[in-house]
Amino acid sequence: MVFQAPKLRIIYLLISIFLLLINPCATQIFFNYTDFSQTINNKPIIRTGNATISGSVIQLTPDEVDNWGRATYSEQMHLWDEKSEKVASFTSNFSFIIYSQGKYRYSDGIMFFLSTPNFPAPKPTDGAGLGLLSRRQMGQPSFLAANKFVAVEFDTFRNEEFDLDSVGEHVGININNMKSEISTPWYCTITENRTYSASINYDSSTQNLSVTFTGFNYDNTPIQQNLSLVINLTDHLPESVEFGFSASTGLISELHILSTWSFESTSPSTIQRSPAAPVGKNKDEPKTKLVVGLSLASALQYLHEEWEQCVLHRDIKSSNILLDSNLNAKLGDFGLARLVDHVKGSQTSALAGTWGYLAPECIMSGRASKETDVYSFGIVVLEIACGRKPAEPDAKQDEIIMLEWVWELYGARNLLKAADPRLGGDFDEPQMERLIAVGLWCAHPDYNARPSIRKVIHVLDFEDTLPILEPKLPVTTFLSLPSTASTSSTSKSENHDA
Repeated sequence: MVFQAPKLRIIYLLISIFLLLINPCATQIFFNYTDFSQTINNKPIIRTGNATISGSVIQLTPDEVDNWGRATYSEQMHLWDEKSEKVASFTSNFSFIIYSQGKYRYSDGIMFFLSTPNFPAPKPTDGAGLGLLSRRQMGQPSFLAANKFVAVEFDTFRNEEFDLDSVGEHVGININNMKSEISTPWYCTITENRTYSASINYDSSTQNLSVTFTGFNYDNTPIQQNLSLVINLTDHLPESVEFGFSASTGLISELHILSTWSFESTSPSTIQRSPAAPVGKNKDEPKTKLVVGLSLASALQYLHEEWEQCVLHRDIKSSNILLDSNLNAKLGDFGLARLVDHVKGSQTSALAGTWGYLAPECIMSGRASKETDVYSFGIVVLEIACGRKPAEPDAKQDEIIMLEWVWELYGARNLLKAADPRLGGDFDEPQMERLIAVGLWCAHPDYNARPSIRKVIHVLDFEDTLPILEPKLPVTTFLSLPSTASTSSTSKSENHDA
């Protein structure tokens, strides 16, 4: 194989000595609970209040008034380090049920929280603080000064003193207060027994706390919603925190059930470098971008097709890719990886991965496949080409979500406008166009329209033609899921803002 572009012929020699390395894992805490009746790594989930294990799930509260419950991990997380001033990143994926058992009046909700260790029980019991604290404790400055928390709430009842800007059910991000810093309506159906999924991700490099969660549209089709807030957690939390879930009921009630939970955090002493955001200016950077894309594609081909079993990585993202001095890309952190038969090619489990890189069908179903890895690869390729992250809240309104922005440029026949501005236009246009187009192709919302990784390599290596994509980002639909999945559903790739 030879690159058509002369600029890259010498660089191609580096790819021939590409090594797929599993880097020393930078993970501080990792677990994946799909059955809470089992204990992982001898570190159980601690239950307090009215929380109980019911079969394989944790029932945080029964459907009774004036109840509260918590489920916290038995090990504290080292969130930040005062000496080095470094902060951990983390991802918390979970599925849950809030069910009123048909009643049209219900309360109060569930939340994921990080807090001062040994956070006191809510006294007296009421529903306002969602199982973390009581209305009386909220009004005590000394209590709040000694017991800090940051939380994401899935609130099903509007308390006028806290939820001034919210209408009915909503999702909010709270900082040491039950009045949310930011919130958005949540399109849920509490009167029906439905399972919802959520992914909470904190990127310490950007201080962005992002929440992706599922809901249901007016016609009962599942949808994906999101919310984010830039927050420096060192300003609001101690160095080590406890973390988990709480829920409560007040004068009216509902069931709160935690079905699955996976969690991963990095060590605050770890520095990870992303190829999408290199340090300093490198004269060979235009070449590096295509080399990284090809190297990563080669790694994924090995995982998917060339080993005894198919390896699903399930967490391909820019921070898991490092470059050595010879520009070889190294794919690391296999903490979420799973082995499947080549024929089967997919696996259902708790939602795992990182928001921004998760394929739509994976968010809705929890099923990982070759196609979901290819989607994540596509997002990383776009990051490499565009020099930005999947979502940038401070960007112009039509540029916040990278995939949507680049696809609009594709439809306008202005694809090269998406190229990393730090290159100053100093790149080979056919190479850059090919890299961006392949990124879009791999990140297609319809998994059936995504290429195999072998096809990707052929296109990146100028051995095959560029794909012809729709001029507008397609609405996400999946009538059946990859391989053995039997669930039928449809989703809309739209976001609902507060």
